[in-house]
Parts: sequence; C-alpha cells; structure tokens
Amino acid sequence: MNRQVFSFVAAAVFLTAFNFLIPNAMSQVSPFDFGLLEARDGTDRYWAMYRAHAEALACGAEVSYAGIDTLDIELPADFRTIPLGLRTDFGGLTLYVTNNVRHGTLFSLNSPSKPVVLDKAVIDSGDFRSVPFLASGDKLLVLTDLNTWTERIGYGYGIHRHDILLLHDGKAANAPIAPWNTDSTRLQAAVLEADTAQKVFRGLTLHRTAQSQCKTYCLYVNGQCNVLIEDVHVTTPKSRMIADGIFGVSNSVHVTFRDVTVDGTYSGYGVSRGYGYAFSLNNLWNTTFERVTADGNWGVFGTNHLSNTTLRDCDLNRFDIHCYGRDVLLQRCTLRQRQTQFSSMYGTVTFDSCRFIDCIPVRIRSSYNAYTPFDIEMRDCTFEVTPRYHALVNVMLLDTAANVRPELAAKCWPNLRVTNMTVVAPPTVGTLHLYHPTGETRELKKPVDYISRVLVDGLKTVRPNGKPAKVKVQLSSRDFLTIRKMVFSLENTPSR
Repeated sequence: MNRQVFSFVAAAVFLTAFNFLIPNAMSQVSPFDFGLLEARDGTDRYWAMYRAHAEALACGAEVSYAGIDTLDIELPADFRTIPLGLRTDFGGLTLYVTNNVRHGTLFSLNSPSKPVVLDKAVIDSGDFRSVPFLASGDKLLVLTDLNTWTERIGYGYGIHRHDILLLHDGKAANAPIAPWNTDSTRLQAAVLEADTAQKVFRGLTLHRTAQSQCKTYCLYVNGQCNVLIEDVHVTTPKSRMIADGIFGVSNSVHVTFRDVTVDGTYSGYGVSRGYGYAFSLNNLWNTTFERVTADGNWGVFGTNHLSNTTLRDCDLNRFDIHCYGRDVLLQRCTLRQRQTQFSSMYGTVTFDSCRFIDCIPVRIRSSYNAYTPFDIEMRDCTFEVTPRYHALVNVMLLDTAANVRPELAAKCWPNLRVTNMTVVAPPTVGTLHLYHPTGETRELKKPVDYISRVLVDGLKTVRPNGKPAKVKVQLSSRDFLTIRKMVFSLENTPSR
C-alpha cells in the first residue's frame, strides 16, 4: 500500500476507545469514518480525507488524525480543494501527495467578501462610524484601486494597489499603506465579517512526490483574521515545473507562520530556473514569521501589498515585497545568497541582529519604476561579504521618465542608519559600499529625492578567521546627486 504504515486493526481499536473515553466525542470526525480502512488506493484515501473535512465543516466538528501516522494519496481527476474549519491539527501526519491531474491547492480556508459602495474620503481618517454597514462589529475592509498604480516595465502588465483594514465598531485598527483620498485613486471596496477566533493549521509534513507531473499547493488562506500555521513542513523534489505557491495568503490580518520549513520549490533546477515561491502573499496586515526555514531555486517569498510584517529567527534565501508595502522588521534572521528587495515601499525596514551571508541586504528593484520614500535601519548585524556582494543597499536603475502616477513621480532613495555592524571580508574584498547603484548611469545625473542622512555608528571589519581586516567604507560605488541636503556620518569605524 505504499507508505501506509499505520495498523488498520490497531487504529480501529484505538478509535473505538477514543470515542468511548472522551466526552463529546461526536465533535470529532475521522477519515476512518469515511472509508479509510477500506481504501484500495491513493485516490480512495484522498476521498476519505476530503469527506471527513467536509463533514466536519458542515457540523462544526474537528477532524481527528489519531491513529494515522502516514498517508499516501493521489489526486483524482475530479479532485477538489479540501475545505478547513477553525482548527485543523494533523497530529504529526506525514502525507505523500501524487498529482498527475492538474495544478491545484490541497487545503483552503476561504471566506469571500461582498462588494460595497464607499466614499474614498472616509478611508484615511480610520473612522467609519458614519457608514451604517461598517459601524458595528468586526469587519475586514478590502480596498482596491481600479486605476493603475504602476506599470511593470518589461513584463507587460500593470499593478493595482490593495489595502486591508480591520475594523471594530467602525474604528480601524490599522491605516492603509498610502493615502486613498487622492485625485488619482478610483476606489473599489469589499467587506466581510471578521471572525476573530483563532484558526489553526498545524502538525503536517507534506511530501510532493517525484512522480507528480502537476503542482500541488499546500494551503490557501483568504479573508481571515487570526490564523496560526504551525509545525508544517513541505518538501519538493527536483522538477522542471515553475510558478510555485506552496502557501498562498490573501486579504487577511493577524496571520502567523511558526516553525515552518520548506525544502525546495517548483522553480526549475540548476541553470534552468524560473520563478516559484514558498510564500505567495497578497494584501496582508500584521503578518509574523517565527522560526521559518525555507530555500528553493528561486527566492522563497513573492509578495505584494504587505503592511507591518515581522520575521524572527528565520533562515531564508530571500524576503521581498514586490510592490507596495510598509514597515518590515527582521530580527535575528539569516539571509543567504539572494536579497531582500522592495519597491513602492514606505515606513521603515529594520534589521535587528541579522546575518547576511553572500547576499544583498537590501535591493530596490527597478522594474516597477516606484522609488518611494522609506528608511532602512540595521542594528547589531553581521555582513559576510563576497566579491559579488559587498554593498548594503543596491539601487537598480532604469532609464525611465517620471512615473505618471503622482504619488510615484519623485525618484526617492532610502535613508540608512547602521549601528554596530560587523563586516566579515575575505582578502579579495577591499571596499564596503553603503549604496551601489546599478543600471543606467545616465540616471545618476538626475538628483534623487528623500535621502538626506546616512549614519554609521560602529562598524567593525574582520577576516573570516576573526582577525582585523582593512576595508574601506565608501558612501557609494558611483557618485549621485540629491535634492535634499545630505548628512553622511561615519563614526566609531576603525577602517574609516
């Protein structure tokens, strides 16, 4: 039966005793109740899982995986995404999934919104008590700008910005990323009830098998408040497939990923790589990642429209907000071989006690032509530089006219504050650049806006063996012009 390692007899005996001994046992259902013992193949086992979860959702019960150690399922031609209720605890289940049918999502927690008519003038105030359908209870207000925020140059499509607000009795708990009461904004709004009870998805190891010719995404979450995704581990074999999205989360607030590992993504392999994400996120507020380890042939994050994002004790090859975001905190995180990257970013990106290994700590990507004002702070970090990566901030440049969107017309570079950084440099690296503009040099003849201070206080340079290293610290690898008066301070830096 392939990896069906649980004992049918033992499981049946255990389940009988379990239902007899535990009060309100009918509040739980099991795949055993829907033919798992009698299953002949992987598709039968899939249907036993599906029917258990559908029944649990219909009657307000939970699905118990007691007595089930490992399952090997195959998605049938008519497979459906398995719907989830408030609490899904797989209890350490190891699940092997083979998919030769079509790309699709295995599990989902989805609450659709309904469109409403709303005056954009009320949004920025955060006070919706004058709007009858928003004046009471807990609501999620989903905002879409029907006018293009920016065109992605070289990709042939435009970006429409989104925001999400959490309301309680007509008062917003958060603010939008950028103002909405502007002449250039054309608002479309939708609303849904915000169930503040915690939703849980935990205790699963998912192996996507090498026999699969189609992608199986693990989980899709939409329209939720207060979600915990915990102790979930996903592996992916080498494959030519791309365009992965293992975890997809949209239009939600207060979402936490904790103790999650991703070993590989569908993003090609070797030199034949293409985009494919572990975390495909869109329009979220207050998202937290704790002890997340993820790697793939492409950057593991692909996100848009994120506000107030926190990463703690994570080990990643990349974090990014493709376009439109505000306020990110990375604390005690390790970033390897790629970068964090942003465009149309606001607020502050803070690195606290992080480690950068052969990567670009911050990249401002150019394809969105959206160079918005924000600040970068790096405290107590370690940067292990290499000949290819030895600058803190890479500003990518395109030879472009000003963005036609008024909010994006100015070309802004971020301010930078560095405190107590250790730079580990091999003998082949003799210079650390704080900024490294790349791309069209003619762009550097145009003065850039917002940047007015670059402050470094405490920067130590050492060799990989810990001995002192003589490394020059320079503001930029290329000269650039600024609109605002610039303050550059380099203090407590022996290599000055």
